[in-house]
Amino acid sequence: MKFRRWRVNLPFRDYGIEIEDFVPAIAGTIGKVVMVTAMVSAFAVPYHLSPEFVAENVRYEMLIAGAVFVLLFSAFLNPNSNLAGTHGPMIPLIPIVAAAGGHPLALGILIGLFGLILAITKGGSKLMNLTGIGVRGGLLIYLGAVGLEGQIKSLGKWAAAGGVSTVSFAVIGATVLVYAYLARVQKRWLAIPLCSGIAGIIAFTMGADFSFSTLPGLPHFDPMWWWGTDTGWKMGLPHLGHFIAVIPFSIPTVA
Repeated sequence: MKFRRWRVNLPFRDYGIEIEDFVPAIAGTIGKVVMVTAMVSAFAVPYHLSPEFVAENVRYEMLIAGAVFVLLFSAFLNPNSNLAGTHGPMIPLIPIVAAAGGHPLALGILIGLFGLILAITKGGSKLMNLTGIGVRGGLLIYLGAVGLEGQIKSLGKWAAAGGVSTVSFAVIGATVLVYAYLARVQKRWLAIPLCSGIAGIIAFTMGADFSFSTLPGLPHFDPMWWWGTDTGWKMGLPHLGHFIAVIPFSIPTVA
C-alpha cells in the first residue's frame, strides 16, 4: 500500500479492507464511546449537566470524530494519520478546571491552538526530549491510576444502585482474567470487544437493569444551542477571563 499524503485515497484502489479489520474498528468505536462518555460525565458533575445532555454530547462528538476525522482525514486524505482520540488522563483535572472558573469552549480552543503551534513548529518532539522518561512514565501511571480508581468507583455505584453490588466485582475480575489470557496468547487486539461482550453478558445474567433513557436521534447542530445561556452547556460564550483561567491546563494537556 502506497498512500498519497493529502491526496484522495480510495478503498480497494489505494488500500484494501479485510474481515479482520472490523475487529479494531469495533474496538475503536467502543473505546471512543466509553472515553467520550467518561469525559463528558466528568464535566457534568461540576457543571451540573443532565444525563440527557451527556448523551447528546456523545452523539455529537461521535459524528464529528467519525464523519470528519476518521472518514475524511484518516480514510481518504491521510491514512497514515492517527485517529482522533480523547485525552483520558485529563479527566482527573476537570474538577480543578471547573473550580478555577474555566470554560469548556475556551479550554478546547486553546488546546487546539497550542496543538497546531506544536505541530507547525515540531515542538512536540522537543518537549519529549526535555521531559525525562521517568517523569512521563510516572505522570502516566498516576493519571491512569486516578482515572481507573474513578471508573471502578462509578461501576460500583452503578451496581449498588441497581441492587446487584456483586456485578462490579464479577465484571472486573472476569476482565482481568480475560485480558491476562489474551496477553499470554498474544491476542490483545481482541481485548476491548471481547471484554465488553463478556462484561455485558455477566451483568445481564446477574440481573443488572439495562434500559435506554434517551430516544434515538441526531444531536443539535446549532452552535448557539450548545453555547447558549439556557441551552446546551448553559454557560454562554467564553470571555477573556475564561481563557486566562484555562491556560495552566491547556498547555500541559498538549505537552
